[in-house]
Amino acid sequence: LPDKTDEAFTEHGWFRTGDLGYFDDNGELHVLGRLSTLIKTESGEKIQTEDVEAAYAEESAIREIGVLGEKGKLVALIVPDRASSDDGKDAVRKAIETASKRLPSHQRISDYAITPDALPRTRLGKIRRHRLAERYKEAKEGGEKAAAAQPMSVEEMSGEDRALLEDSSAQSVWELLAKRYRGKRLTPDTSPQFDLGIDSLEWLNLTLEIGESSGVELSEEAIARIETVRDLLREVTEGGEGEALDPLKNPDEVLDEKQKQWLEPLGPVAAGMARFLYAVNRVLMHLLCRVRGEGLEYLPQDRQWVLTPNHVSYLDPFAIAALLDWSQLRNTYWAGWTGIIFVNPLMRFLSRLGKILPVEPMRAARSSLAFGAIILKKKKNLVWFPEGERSPSGKLQEFKPGIGMLLDHFPTSVIPVFVHGTREALPPGKFFPRPHAIRVVLGKPVDAGELKRGGGDKKTSRVRQFSQRGNGGA
Repeated sequence: LPDKTDEAFTEHGWFRTGDLGYFDDNGELHVLGRLSTLIKTESGEKIQTEDVEAAYAEESAIREIGVLGEKGKLVALIVPDRASSDDGKDAVRKAIETASKRLPSHQRISDYAITPDALPRTRLGKIRRHRLAERYKEAKEGGEKAAAAQPMSVEEMSGEDRALLEDSSAQSVWELLAKRYRGKRLTPDTSPQFDLGIDSLEWLNLTLEIGESSGVELSEEAIARIETVRDLLREVTEGGEGEALDPLKNPDEVLDEKQKQWLEPLGPVAAGMARFLYAVNRVLMHLLCRVRGEGLEYLPQDRQWVLTPNHVSYLDPFAIAALLDWSQLRNTYWAGWTGIIFVNPLMRFLSRLGKILPVEPMRAARSSLAFGAIILKKKKNLVWFPEGERSPSGKLQEFKPGIGMLLDHFPTSVIPVFVHGTREALPPGKFFPRPHAIRVVLGKPVDAGELKRGGGDKKTSRVRQFSQRGNGGA
């Protein structure tokens, strides 16, 4: 085909091999991998799938593995080595957990499917990656249908597991998991990560609910040890790590020195740079997206406030910041996800200038709540995205319990915010915005008394009700 032939060569007649590489100062070529095997994650990390596959393939329980991207995350199709264990699924799970500990977080697979069939390959032994997604979907659907999507009955459990559930705290956590992950197969051997889909941010929210239901606070070290539901029940039975520090009463003691650096005031030079970047963002947002604010008069001038925006795009905070004046911004902190903040040194530097507080995934709930508590104790303003993540559909999701706990301890005026148009300007998976009108609507401030009088059994639910009301019930 003439068109395909033209695509295969440069205008100077060089053949496009599809390899990625660079020339060093000595003129030597270093090949980094294939363009066809490169995956870009949701946080912007570029991952060579062959490197990830090689790391997991070191485990004897894995005969073959093909890594692919799904919704900005790494997943894998795995062929187990049947000779390595009588229980192939259990052996693969342990192999994945072992290999994951050797890899940086952005190179770890978040989910996988097992297939008995060999991976599709070319005559040269290369994986046919264009067929992986279909094979992965088939294996995933087949595996889910094979298992009964309900909790294992106590009668089916071993004596050791039944003994665990005799503890009231463990029993309450088991019931919480059964309710929260309804429709999933739940057994003591269930993997929170791979079977229930509990990622680092979900751990943050689950830990809060475990604390509410059982009274047990799980430390970051305890969470790191958990590989199965059985491990979780054991940690709860043992009461976590002794007396855990309360992040709302003693937030300064929860954070380490490195984390506290994010709370230090900016120096004169950094403050000047921050003000310049704020001005640039304001100009760009008004020129490119014609950002328009409604209800800005509701922002209190004489007391602190908490903004609770919906979250549909990475552009949301930039749109909100473009509507605040410098006197407000200099006293405002933003809760941000470490997957974006720590992606590279430049992002860390810009996040520091923007007063973005990192949500530490493996700190359970404590460090995130501690950051928010310190800011509110200092009478500073806080922007907190209560959904905890971007909405996949663009509709308002359930709020995570963190915002309710903060407001219970620090009664503050809450201003619901709805951002419209950012999803169209910067859709999920895109990295460069396009011109599109953005509208930011601020609702009337809601004080602690109104929240207490609102409906719902938790303050988090009541905050969401006021947010829906401010957007016409969307």
